[in-house]
Amino acid sequence: MDERGAWEANAETWLALVREGTHGEGHDEAIRELLPPPGGAALDVGSGEGRWTRYLAASGWQATGVDRSEALVAAARAEGGEYAIGEATALPAEDASLDLVLCVNVLMHVVDLAAAVSEFARVLRPGGVAVIGLVHPVAESGTYDEEHDELRVAHYFEAEEHAIPLGHGHVAHQHRTIEQYVRAFLAAGFALDDLREVPGRTGSTPKYLDLKLSRR
Repeated sequence: MDERGAWEANAETWLALVREGTHGEGHDEAIRELLPPPGGAALDVGSGEGRWTRYLAASGWQATGVDRSEALVAAARAEGGEYAIGEATALPAEDASLDLVLCVNVLMHVVDLAAAVSEFARVLRPGGVAVIGLVHPVAESGTYDEEHDELRVAHYFEAEEHAIPLGHGHVAHQHRTIEQYVRAFLAAGFALDDLREVPGRTGSTPKYLDLKLSRR
């Protein structure tokens, strides 16, 4: 089963995880801190069941969510809001038509990072903002020892794909370094404005990396 099929087959599992709040309030807070003041058109890329799309709309954005999974888009529409089927590498938006691109916990799944970042640059107006949430690359390259509260990092600089369990199947993460993510955006014409490193449960190891970038 390919990744698109895995998301379709296990959509209910993902819905339960998100709606039970296992995504992490600390991460949500960091994303909210990085968002610019509301106003204008926003696209939530990889919107899933739509919680960030609904948040943006409630905050005053003209928000649309886009996701590759028809099942998740259907669940999102049932909760309200505007949504479309699409890929991060081929966004359903006109050139220079958006003020904000929000993309939370999605780029790890994208094989062609440069193509996705190029699309973000294409659809944003000059001065528009991209807010990107990622699983922290250090956490992705490590194993966590809960007994000793230690993250043991290995092979950080090696690009690799690894399986992430989802329901009765799995999806894939592409491991990249912080430098690879940032340089992809710089090459596409973005400037790095801010970032957050969000710790895990105990506060001693990183779990998420969040970036705020502006389209030059």
